[in-house]
Amino acid sequence: MSATARAGAAGGRRKILLVSASHYESDGRVARVSRYWTSGLTLVHLEALTPPDFSVVLVDDFMREPPLETDADLVGITAMGLQIGRAYRLADHYRARGVPVVMGGEWVSLNPAQALEHCDAIVKGEAEYAWPEMLGDFQRGGFRKRVYEGDRLHDLRGLPAPDLDHLPLWRPELMRERIYREYYFQFPLYVTRGCPFRCEYCCITQFHEATYRVRPIGEVLRDLAAVRARGSRNVLFMDDNPVADRRYARELFRAMIPEGMRWCSQCTVQIAQDGELLDLAARSGCFLLSIGFETIKQSNLDGINKPWARAREYERVIRALRRRGIQIVALIMIGLDDDDPADFDRTLEFLIRNKVPLAKFHLPIPYPGTPYYDRMEREGRILTRDWNRYHYGSAVIRPKRMTPEMAESKFWATYRDFFSMRSILRRFFPPAPRHLKMQLHYLTANLVFRRLQQSGKHPYLY
Repeated sequence: MSATARAGAAGGRRKILLVSASHYESDGRVARVSRYWTSGLTLVHLEALTPPDFSVVLVDDFMREPPLETDADLVGITAMGLQIGRAYRLADHYRARGVPVVMGGEWVSLNPAQALEHCDAIVKGEAEYAWPEMLGDFQRGGFRKRVYEGDRLHDLRGLPAPDLDHLPLWRPELMRERIYREYYFQFPLYVTRGCPFRCEYCCITQFHEATYRVRPIGEVLRDLAAVRARGSRNVLFMDDNPVADRRYARELFRAMIPEGMRWCSQCTVQIAQDGELLDLAARSGCFLLSIGFETIKQSNLDGINKPWARAREYERVIRALRRRGIQIVALIMIGLDDDDPADFDRTLEFLIRNKVPLAKFHLPIPYPGTPYYDRMEREGRILTRDWNRYHYGSAVIRPKRMTPEMAESKFWATYRDFFSMRSILRRFFPPAPRHLKMQLHYLTANLVFRRLQQSGKHPYLY
């Protein structure tokens, strides 16, 4: 059926299939789950930006297979990092069947020529202005150009509210289960966009054009009310650095205190450098922060253009968070240029000694389009451009002070030892006197991750 015939069959409304790609497991199967602890915002945000004369179907490939035979007039695919190989394969599949494909996201935006080998057009950068322009051209008969990019960045005021009922990974029927309602699923929202720092490995600066913007607090409170209306108090701020503007963050947290929400976010160590800010975060419901410590060696921090983070302050930062009952996910990049194999063990001991509840370990990944990728390419250290290998535990660059094989071996050994019973007991006992229920929850999470690790699965890819 032609696109015109399909549009007529749908009562004149053209149909868009929006897909968030999953990734491939080591055996080639597509990674799938039956439930997940949050859902991305991209699909529902694009849906909110889509004019009403289109009908939109949302599919998260992580939950279910997208319809490989579709009556959609247009397919949109988004992906990041490890998902890009799967995204390209889906795009190739739909194009081979004559369905126009548009792609977007950080990887696509930073590597437009590569992406255009697999799709008809891309939305480069932020979508608020480029997505409606692209749809307008498509509605009038076809893409006028292959790269759609907004001529300005949105100030984040008055953005259309996403329909949270359409979040692909939300399971409303599970809200009857107390563990799902109170601990498991976290509704995704964002309050800021961008980051003022220039860490060498990070794609955020390029994607958001080195800007940092904040949403009106009243609109954030509106979104929190929408979460409460669905029987939940749990929110994940999808921000990269929600406290970069400390004045704004203080005002937001003060406004959130009466709302009775529980929230978590990615964050920088900055939050613990300001006692008032940290107190307000705790009072507003902050219970978990994923913090990019990256490494316990200052020489490594300096080498990746992160000198503003001071490794000698990390123990104080952790103590400050624990005193306020805020749990920590330590984001650790092991195998950087000044690391030798013994530094994996030193890092592990640091995390255990400081009773860090959870950690995500990463071997260095040169994200194409970042300064780090460019440096690794200049130095001839990139070992593969098989994008399906660009995941946390794969040595895709040549380390300076060990072999790639040693780096991978130490990576998995570090994960195994972090989730060993000896490590879990040292990190959780004796328990801190406050927030015992929350500590029990993360103790349980450690045991679940231990089981995943023992079965040969990466704990954080599922």
